[in-house]
Amino acid sequence: MKMVVFGASGGTGRELVRQGQALGHEVTAFVRDPAAIGGGAGLRVVVGDARDAKAVAAAIAGQDAVLSALGARSLADETLLPEAMTQILVAMQQDGVRRLIVLGASGVWPGADKRLSVAAQLLLRVIQATVLKKPFAAQRRMQELISASDTEWTVAQPPRLLNAPGRGTWRVDGEALPAGGTTLARADLATFMLQQLSTTEWVRKSPFVAW
Repeated sequence: MKMVVFGASGGTGRELVRQGQALGHEVTAFVRDPAAIGGGAGLRVVVGDARDAKAVAAAIAGQDAVLSALGARSLADETLLPEAMTQILVAMQQDGVRRLIVLGASGVWPGADKRLSVAAQLLLRVIQATVLKKPFAAQRRMQELISASDTEWTVAQPPRLLNAPGRGTWRVDGEALPAGGTTLARADLATFMLQQLSTTEWVRKSPFVAW
């Protein structure tokens, strides 16, 4: 399968590229800096800004699926995610690409923490209102654009992501984070996202994924 990964130089993006190559997919890595991504069999690198319509269209042309692991470089950035997703959705429509798999965030919508402990709920709500206020606002705007599109989208919503070895197991819930599910390895998240290329179980849904 031909797939493009936006945000390919980030922690989750690198895992998507690495695992995608290992599975034999033809991977296009969209990055700002080509030095931030390695090479390997079947890897094509496109350099550009995800808000640049021409660069995004060039990366998406001829693909079977689009995966996004984009994240703002600054906690004050409220524009990257919705602006980039706008360009991605336009390019997908123009080129007839249907499948879209996106990295979301579990604390964006009310009720996501209802299965967690009271202490975990309080901590998450403090973080939502302070450190992650703007990133979560950007996430909400991005997800609203995605859900309004006619793509076959899936938004994976993990809790705090760890740069740790994957366990190869995780829990998935369609309504909220699983009980006690406060962390997940990026490697396991990437595996879950790539699995969505071959299933329709979570199409037009936003599953919560956690250990």
